[in-house]
Amino acid sequence: MDAGPVITTVSDYSYKIVKNFTIIGIVIGFSILLIFSVLVHDINYMKNHPRYFVSETLIMAILTTLPIVYLSILRGANKQETIKGSGLIFLKIVLLHIGFQLSGIYSVVFPNTA
Repeated sequence: MDAGPVITTVSDYSYKIVKNFTIIGIVIGFSILLIFSVLVHDINYMKNHPRYFVSETLIMAILTTLPIVYLSILRGANKQETIKGSGLIFLKIVLLHIGFQLSGIYSVVFPNTA
């Protein structure tokens, strides 16, 4: 009878715990953000300043993704995996920024621009 993969070290075990809790946290966070984005649907800034919104979204996503690409290259990661992972991080940041806007978080944090 196969009991599944055997965890041999503490670092393997801690990696699996951190990985699973991170994934769970991301799913819960995006779910809550999606619910509030549907309920609040704050599009005033996006409608009034579309160029600013698109440019700040892209700048935030690019500047967040670049250090991860740099670290991946320095550590000799597979090029295909680096592109795939960086694309996912870029997408997460873009969705997070749009979710913050639609849910009204930015209108609370930056009331002068709302």
